Amino acid sequence: MRRTLSKILALMVAIPSSALAWAGDGPALRCLPIAETRHLIADRRLGDPFALMQAASLAAHAEPINARLCRDHDELVYEISLLRRDGRVVRIYLDAATGQPHAGHKER
Repeated sequence: MRRTLSKILALMVAIPSSALAWAGDGPALRCLPIAETRHLIADRRLGDPFALMQAASLAAHAEPINARLCRDHDELVYEISLLRRDGRVVRIYLDAATGQPHAGHKER
């Protein structure tokens, strides 16, 4: 457990807090601050980020790291970061309203 926590903390330091640009010519996601995230979750009745992160973690057989609400043009998307057993961090993108995989983004 302590080893896993150390890996997660090390990865959190290595992962930039700003939105990452997508490969190719696609636009970058703009991830929202926590205060705005809370407001939008309540106001628009979005899916529970913790529950979605736990479900993604179980489905991918990976440790949950982080869930962020991001804006992709006019759509709201959760960026779920997971740590696989091989040490690789994967990001899964879910539509914030439905919890379904976001059509415009693939796992990376």
